[in-house]
Amino acid sequence: MDRQFTFEELHAVVAALRSENGCPWDRAQTHESMKGNTIEEAYEVNQAVSDLTATGNPANLCEELGDLLLQVMLHSQIAEEMGEFTLEDVIDGITKKMIRRHPHVFAGETYKNDEERRAAWEAIKEQEHREAQAAAQSKSGSSGQAAQTGSENSKQAAAHSGAAAELASVPAAFPALIRSQKVLKKAKKNHLISFREEDIFKEILESVVHLQQAAASSDNKDQLTAKLGETLFAVSKLAALYNIHSEMALTTETEKFIETAGD
Repeated sequence: MDRQFTFEELHAVVAALRSENGCPWDRAQTHESMKGNTIEEAYEVNQAVSDLTATGNPANLCEELGDLLLQVMLHSQIAEEMGEFTLEDVIDGITKKMIRRHPHVFAGETYKNDEERRAAWEAIKEQEHREAQAAAQSKSGSSGQAAQTGSENSKQAAAHSGAAAELASVPAAFPALIRSQKVLKKAKKNHLISFREEDIFKEILESVVHLQQAAASSDNKDQLTAKLGETLFAVSKLAALYNIHSEMALTTETEKFIETAGD
């Protein structure tokens, strides 16, 4: 095929694959059945970026981005068939979000520095989250009594509930290191934990001691697993403090080990 196809033609191809006379495999797919494929394709894109950095050849990245785009197209096609949303809704939603979150580009807003810009970005996200929660409560017929109460204790409970909901909003499907770091950043923003450097290093050292004690004094694998989790969580807190992507840091160290293992 010599000619270059368009986005609209890709949309038509995906619809045909899902049609009555389409591909049995594509027709059988659901949002749930595609979860694994979507994650795999995202990781393939990450690998292709690393390959591009190493080789300078962009061909594989181009192909893998196409594979990831196909996941978006299939999910959107399934949603349209189920009456949930359409591909146009997806495009409309992300376009509005980008315009809303970049007032310095689209609305004439100015910021003194990157810190001020990032703070504005987070404030916009928080407003979006509040509006989404309000819409969900309105849809479910919630009375909103907790938000209307005048007592100080009820206000504190509502604030804590809101903070807990924000932590829970980080997708459980994220890789553990990424999820823990995102949860910790939200906890820091809501003043739920200490983020002093000395406290974090102390927590790491104490967790390593507890891990060593568990390994030496018990054959209970569950206890050892719990102590290892505590240590990893403490290290993730340090990564969040320094704004280091812990997943990428571990990936880089693993690749370094592979490269030097045979030396």
